[in-house]
Amino acid sequence: MGAALSLFELDVLDCESVDICEESVQYNEAVFFIKSLQKYNGKCIEVKHNWKFVIWSDEGQIIDEFFLIENDEFRQKLYERYPLAK
Repeated sequence: MGAALSLFELDVLDCESVDICEESVQYNEAVFFIKSLQKYNGKCIEVKHNWKFVIWSDEGQIIDEFFLIENDEFRQKLYERYPLAK
């Protein structure tokens, strides 16, 4: 079985369960395939429709917010798979 969330054929994360609402998808007990994001393993990850990631603490506080393309490791894997034309 594949990852719960993949983007451009790159596995981003897996999780225990998924909740879908009008504004976003929530991945519960997430486990990241991207090493630099593994510090958020076990957290609730909300992915908005504009691909903004919101990391939630167990207490319901926002820990971090970012767009996945801002992550250097993800961007490197993306450009390795899909090189920019010269």
